[in-house]
Amino acid sequence: MNALLVSAQDADRRAFDAILSGTQWALIAVPDLANAIAELSRAVFPIVLYDRDLSGGPWQRTVKELSAAQAGTCIILLSSVSDQYLWDEVVQHGGFDVLARPFEKQQVLSTIDFAYTHWRTAWPAVANTVT
Repeated sequence: MNALLVSAQDADRRAFDAILSGTQWALIAVPDLANAIAELSRAVFPIVLYDRDLSGGPWQRTVKELSAAQAGTCIILLSSVSDQYLWDEVVQHGGFDVLARPFEKQQVLSTIDFAYTHWRTAWPAVANTVT
């Protein structure tokens, strides 16, 4: 499975390469939103890891753009800080979760596995059809 990393920070790419090594995940890393949108138009990405500090506009708008580029994709915001308020805001803007730096292997893998399960089951679409 493909996971898309949208970050200009080489440290993020190295960290996720190491964490995802030996798993089912193939990491595709791009440095900006334009390249991310191009990748999302070419391949299916259940998971997008997006750096909150990436230049190019407010992360809230970018999360919405990434969500619109490929329906159902789980957007995980990468941030130097994480709290309940940020998580709430991420979800309100169409994102899935937040991962805080420094990244911890078990937390990253758990979050990605949960997001993949969410994506695979298309839970929102199923929940919206139940009456």
